[in-house]
Amino acid sequence: MELNTDSRAAKAVGGLAIFFVVALFALLVFRIMFVNFVDNYELGYKFDARTGQIEILKQSGYVVTLPFLVTVHTVDLRPMQVCINANARVLNCKLVKFNPDGLQKFLSWHGRADYANDGIQEQPSNFNKIMMSYAFDGSGNTYPFLTILRELKPEDRPELEQEIKK
Repeated sequence: MELNTDSRAAKAVGGLAIFFVVALFALLVFRIMFVNFVDNYELGYKFDARTGQIEILKQSGYVVTLPFLVTVHTVDLRPMQVCINANARVLNCKLVKFNPDGLQKFLSWHGRADYANDGIQEQPSNFNKIMMSYAFDGSGNTYPFLTILRELKPEDRPELEQEIKK
């Protein structure tokens, strides 16, 4: 009779182990397929492929969506420095920031994607290049998605101005 009790206990433990492994696997698949994350410095937006609508997310954090039907994209809202360089010399720089009010216009011009400022000065990201092209647009136009926080010209830095005169 004891052997039968041990056998039942072993089956119960084995059943629980299988249950937890399957539950863990299901949770992992759920996280990969249905859950997206928007950082606190990003503007998140959802695109619904069924309706074609774009919805701006009101908060950051985890977002649960239907896979393949709804995609979540982000735009980096941190200020970034955009510079015009020539022969490894900085000619002009601006500190710019993406303005969330102009998201619809920006997406209509550049399409849906993740726009992250993850480049470095020597190899700027695609988003940095896009913002630079609008920041240094010589036409005098203003863009609803671009806020210029500060311009840094050679005359603002005496050591750079002296280097240019040489």
